[in-house]
Amino acid sequence: MIHQVLDESKLLFKLALPIFLAQLALTALGFIDTIMSGWVGTDDLAAIGLGSSIMLPVFIFSTGVLLALTPLISKQFGGHNLQAVTRYLHQGLWLSVPLGLLSMYILMNLDELLVWLDLSEPVYKLTSDYLFYIAFGLPGVALYQALRFFWEGLGTTLPTMWISFLALLVNIPLNALFIYGYGVVEPMGAAGCGVASAIVMWLMFVVGFVYAVRAPLTRSLVHFKQFDWPVWKQGIADIVNLGVPNALALIFEVSLFSFIALFIAKLGSVVIAGHQVAISFTSLTFMLPLSIAMAITVRVGKGYGENSRQAVLVSLYTGIGFAVVIGALLSVVTYLLRDQIVTMYSKDHEVLLLASTLLIYAAYYQVFDAIQVACAGGLRGLHDTRVTMVVTFFSYWGVGLAGGYVLAFTDWLTETPMGVQGFWFGIVMGLLLAAILLTIRLRGQFDVRFNG
Repeated sequence: MIHQVLDESKLLFKLALPIFLAQLALTALGFIDTIMSGWVGTDDLAAIGLGSSIMLPVFIFSTGVLLALTPLISKQFGGHNLQAVTRYLHQGLWLSVPLGLLSMYILMNLDELLVWLDLSEPVYKLTSDYLFYIAFGLPGVALYQALRFFWEGLGTTLPTMWISFLALLVNIPLNALFIYGYGVVEPMGAAGCGVASAIVMWLMFVVGFVYAVRAPLTRSLVHFKQFDWPVWKQGIADIVNLGVPNALALIFEVSLFSFIALFIAKLGSVVIAGHQVAISFTSLTFMLPLSIAMAITVRVGKGYGENSRQAVLVSLYTGIGFAVVIGALLSVVTYLLRDQIVTMYSKDHEVLLLASTLLIYAAYYQVFDAIQVACAGGLRGLHDTRVTMVVTFFSYWGVGLAGGYVLAFTDWLTETPMGVQGFWFGIVMGLLLAAILLTIRLRGQFDVRFNG
């Protein structure tokens, strides 16, 4: 068993490290947007915080649906059914088109929401423009995600890493060009981040497509040979049935932070900015356990396709063990270095003080967050996402968001309203509950599939 765990650790590390570096680079896009906009002013920083919080659930839905490709393809690849692998890839690409167009349409029609938030005129204008420009990139990134989850399902993650690095490198000069202006390009402030991001999203798809049609591992699986509608219809149903609950589960988690940003908008730019600083950093660190979770999905899916109880068991124990250790380390680092961390984002003393306080709450929940995302990855590998959806809804919205709202704006449970800190306390409780419930579900699903 020890030798199996060691071998599995190497395989998980080989998968997870490129995913982590890729996710780090992609998250760093938002990190760079936040920093470069913050240098312009607090209004620009607030606009990026609101704009990214509004955009993220829309982006996450299409990503969550297409993420179903990874366990579906890894299972077929483990069972040596290459024809089914090709079919799922093609279906994923077709499905990404309406998903991307729908996402673009939604982002371009959110003026009523921004009016309802009663923002100051500068923040309203910057946020509206940011959402409009970045919307043009969402069809491109949806196509890219279909390709990415295809090759990750085959067990190769290096192309994701290299493409993400390229995106980060290109994004920095594009941000500088459109935020600050140069030559004939007028400075756009935070709205310029939307233009830069849209260009980068389409670039990722183009590079990803070139890789898929030319790489030895993938090129034989990309081209269309025949179209059998009954088979294709069933395959699309597989993606939707697995992907929609998965997407909703991700949205419930991500929208927890997005709705908090909306609710605290009336508390002023300092609170919005402080919340955004804390979210930006914790999103960055979350990439470590998330990468482990995505590697768990691939390994568990492959073992599931091979119908190997032992392989799945070793993958789960090893992956979740890694996640717990990583979560504990992140918690310690966040707590001890919180004051130094926040100084990277802003020079505003009030923003820094609030952000540092919020990172204490982040240090409390990072172990729970690592456990829940690892268990969700294991369940996804076993093609079980519906209960994860229910658990995340109850944990994040029922406990985290609703409970946080009560703590933030009422004195029902405390002597005085806690403000934004009440929401962060709600996050801690929601993630703790999700970790417990998803652990129980994963144990039950493993028993059903291999002991029942």
